[in-house]
Amino acid sequence: MRTFIAIPCPANLKEKISRVQNHIGDMRGIKLVEPENIHLTLEFLGDVDEKRSEGIAKKLEFIEGIGPFKMSLRGVGVFPSLNYIRVIWVGVDEGKESIIDLYKKIVNVLDLKEDKKFHPHLTIGRVKFLDDKEKLLKFLNENREKVFDRFDVRKIELMESKLTPKGPVYSVLREFKLG
Repeated sequence: MRTFIAIPCPANLKEKISRVQNHIGDMRGIKLVEPENIHLTLEFLGDVDEKRSEGIAKKLEFIEGIGPFKMSLRGVGVFPSLNYIRVIWVGVDEGKESIIDLYKKIVNVLDLKEDKKFHPHLTIGRVKFLDDKEKLLKFLNENREKVFDRFDVRKIELMESKLTPKGPVYSVLREFKLG
């Protein structure tokens, strides 16, 4: 099963992000992330068998000893660059250091290779091709500093991702409450 570790996004924030997505939803070549699937990925684990996922969940129990923290979302940007856009994201403002620290602890406890370029974000769209790059650049410029909201991160989830013709379907394998 395909698995990943994530910070879930509260419903009220998904709604605000969805309203922003509507401004680019009609652009050909951009596949928007379904609002119910918006989250912050801490680590993508890929294909993991059920027995291994149980071991991963056991190792992640340390998360329950970490206190909750505040996180705010701000700005819309892209990866890898404005010249070659493949991912459209909403950025993290407050809480970024806590997320990076948590990410490092997760990769350490799971004995994974740390991505030195780890950049906390919520993916809101993937770009296959651009028909109207100028329109997208205008949208990015208008939303570069957009403030979304702030919330308490109180749980981390070990998720399963099932790929379907209509897109991925996520389910929670295990939830870790902070503090």
